[in-house]
Amino acid sequence: MVEELLKIELKGDELHRRLGGGIPAGTIMLLEGDRGTGKSIFVQRLLYGFLMNGYSASYISSQYTTVEYIKQMTSLGYDIIPFLIRKKLVFVSLYPLLSGVSEKRKFLSRLLGEPRLWEPNVMIIDSFSSLLSREQEPNAIRDFLLYVKKLASLDKVIILTANTEEIDRDSLFVLEEAATLLIRLNVKVFGGDLKNSAMIVKYNNAKGIFQKIIPFRVEPKVGLIVEIAAVV
Repeated sequence: MVEELLKIELKGDELHRRLGGGIPAGTIMLLEGDRGTGKSIFVQRLLYGFLMNGYSASYISSQYTTVEYIKQMTSLGYDIIPFLIRKKLVFVSLYPLLSGVSEKRKFLSRLLGEPRLWEPNVMIIDSFSSLLSREQEPNAIRDFLLYVKKLASLDKVIILTANTEEIDRDSLFVLEEAATLLIRLNVKVFGGDLKNSAMIVKYNNAKGIFQKIIPFRVEPKVGLIVEIAAVV
């Protein structure tokens, strides 16, 4: 029997409760925000939560090489090496491809042609906007989202991050419309300090009570910590 809710619970971490107890199966999640708002950190916490609760995942990164990603996760206290060894996590770095590319290519169709990336319970692309900004196929985003919707109907969870500074408004709107869970990340000055917050803009099929605005901070070796006080 397929679970209705994919758990992301970690010991001493409130995020799962603030998100309604987990992420509903079949969710297409879009995490959007400007550079430096914490999109990668947030999605890394989600990934580790899924893995620790027994799910398989694939993670496509436009920012990190494999070694860099392992170091980044370890610095947060999220040890992913056992999951890589047991093949519960498939990590793919697009950084070498993207960093040396000035011309546009058909990246999205190449992703759709890699079935092993779509087999796990959870599929994460960080950042989807980096791929989209280099895509030359005009119908690529439409074809990609059609495929993602079919996958989501098989009770998988698909998570995309988007830097709002590198994607055009029309494309962002298309992604927002397709998402069943839309989270917008912000950084604001609060009490003299910079504070990160995640605002849930849209949450279809939520299975429990969730918090509309989730303030958080990041600490070395501890990872993402949900704050008690709200950020206005």
